[in-house]
Amino acid sequence: LPDVVLYREKQQFADGIGNWVADIQKHAMKIFPEMDAVGAEQSFYSFILGTKSVGYESLVESRKERRRKHALPGRVVPPGSPQPHRWFSVRSDPDLRRMNLSYEDAEKFLRDVLRWPDTKDFRPSRATLDSLIVSMLECVPFHNLTLLTRERRPPTMDEIKQDMMSGIGGPCSVVNSFFATLLDVLGFGPNVYLLSCEINGRCDCHVAVLVQIKGLRYFVDVA
Repeated sequence: LPDVVLYREKQQFADGIGNWVADIQKHAMKIFPEMDAVGAEQSFYSFILGTKSVGYESLVESRKERRRKHALPGRVVPPGSPQPHRWFSVRSDPDLRRMNLSYEDAEKFLRDVLRWPDTKDFRPSRATLDSLIVSMLECVPFHNLTLLTRERRPPTMDEIKQDMMSGIGGPCSVVNSFFATLLDVLGFGPNVYLLSCEINGRCDCHVAVLVQIKGLRYFVDVA
């Protein structure tokens, strides 16, 4: 095979149509504003195809079958119900967007906190991702001291940004949330996701990051 065929970038089917789903949901919510994204999308399909149509029924059945195949052991998703977890990129997360992290902020963080001498030729790649992970683990402390010194509430986006830009660090929800936003600003997006993790049977007890580069997904955890 020629190199252009043998080494071409491949992509999973679900990733290739991911943006279509988001666009359909946005359009559907304009038509059915009283519903959430999932309900509006289903009503939109019913509106176009007809509830009893073969196309709509096959779409519903294929989704049910996909959920059954990928269900975790011991965890059953009732047929016809929406999936309990949906992936949204960092770029479309309204909370993280309120952090207002600019590219200039990102460059300043690389220079002042991670001690990168030069950021002019920065290019997002697997190699630079590895370097960023090493620098984060070396330079940004992981701790819960800020949770003990402040009132008992989740940190605001401004506090997360301030703690990270000053090099104070913090728990996983602070460090990994900032790092996911940083990766998106530096050009790794739009396929950068913030994950809520399950560890030893405990749900939502840790925050981590997933990054997709050239069709491959990498689990990233710097806190």
